[in-house]
Amino acid sequence: MSIAMESVWQKIIERVNAENSGSSKMFKGSISPLRLENNILTLASVNEFCRDLINKRYEKDIKRILSEFDPALSYEIIVKPGKTANVNKPLQPTLPTLSEPSAAPIAKTASSKYESMFNSKYTFDSFIVGKSNQFAHAVCQGVTKKPGILHNPVFIYGGVGLGKTHLIQAIGQEILKNDPKAKIAYLSSESFTNEFINSINIKKIDEFKKKYRKVDLLLIDDVQFFANKESTQEEFFHTFNELYQQKKQIVLTSDTSPDKIPGVEERLASRFSMGVVVDIQPPDLETRTAILMNCAKNSMVAVPDDVIMYLAQGVTSNIRALEGAFNTVLSFAGIMNKPIDKDLVDQVLKNMLRETAGGKIGISWIIKRVAEFYDITEAEMVGKRRSADLVLPRQVAMRLCQILTDASLNQIGEKFGGRDHTTVMHACDKVNKMIKNDKNFAEEFERVKRVVDPNK
Repeated sequence: MSIAMESVWQKIIERVNAENSGSSKMFKGSISPLRLENNILTLASVNEFCRDLINKRYEKDIKRILSEFDPALSYEIIVKPGKTANVNKPLQPTLPTLSEPSAAPIAKTASSKYESMFNSKYTFDSFIVGKSNQFAHAVCQGVTKKPGILHNPVFIYGGVGLGKTHLIQAIGQEILKNDPKAKIAYLSSESFTNEFINSINIKKIDEFKKKYRKVDLLLIDDVQFFANKESTQEEFFHTFNELYQQKKQIVLTSDTSPDKIPGVEERLASRFSMGVVVDIQPPDLETRTAILMNCAKNSMVAVPDDVIMYLAQGVTSNIRALEGAFNTVLSFAGIMNKPIDKDLVDQVLKNMLRETAGGKIGISWIIKRVAEFYDITEAEMVGKRRSADLVLPRQVAMRLCQILTDASLNQIGEKFGGRDHTTVMHACDKVNKMIKNDKNFAEEFERVKRVVDPNK
């Protein structure tokens, strides 16, 4: 039986319109029929974000309609630019990118088990290089040229969503391209711990030791989770030593520097610091702009330069948040069939962008960003509790408010739960003294400051 694609598509539109409160306009604006061959209806979406949302919202409707025509029918959605939401033209960037990114898959000669181990998007080619990560990027590339010799071990640290996992996976994929027979282990410290415990329970500890002490490259993410796990630390200490003595490459990531990881034995922390220790800072404005332009290029979406800049100025915390904001804007524009402009960004990201016009930082913004840095809630930041883990972040935030805003001490105190100006003054004085007398804290304060405003 021959089925006309137009008939199937018209029925889908009618059903979507009838069962989803007249939403066929946004549906039609984001997707179009491409072909019907071999019992597969191929639909073209303007971008991958619209594709995912349409699959989530309309999958049941589409499948039900297809089954009414023929139970053997199925569908797929591919990404192909369409005539909607200003996404029909490829991006023509006018702002300079800091590298020429392109997602490169793992070499076909690599074992399939490694293909599933790594995210093929996390390569050196797709990593945007800027001042905040330039050294880390160079060190990681150096590792792939002379594994186990040039830089060993490598310890990468930095906040959430800044590219640590991207770099560590890029190392693994690059080494596989150079040597498809290389034995690589890539896992989180939590997975290492769980596997170690399981090997003890099933009495296969010798197999566990052999597995990780015979690799050419050991990549461990988030080693801070080894904290207070004494037996796991003991095992990893010996694994580390064995690999290091054999000149096998070790690369580790953490959210903080080796000497500041709580609950980690000193001898293990010293091993972490034996080679090259590099940190990644939040991206500056130029890097954020380049990242967004790369996102638009890969999505084949024409995003105006002023919108790119507006997003780059407004979302400053980390790369993950930046890309998430971009994806959210594109999804909304595609589904709702609206042009991508500043008004749309404000509508979609009103809770994410800076609280005042022109990118000016306010007290609420500082409270939000400092709370995220110290992994506490905004309510705890301004609350009455005075536990040590809350007092220091609160004092840091007050000092940053004094530095970065025009607010008076009374205005700052009011935002921090109605505290008076003497409390704010005391907090600022204490932070200043700590900066002068404690080098580690001074570095930490600068990191927090860059999180709050990377442009400073």
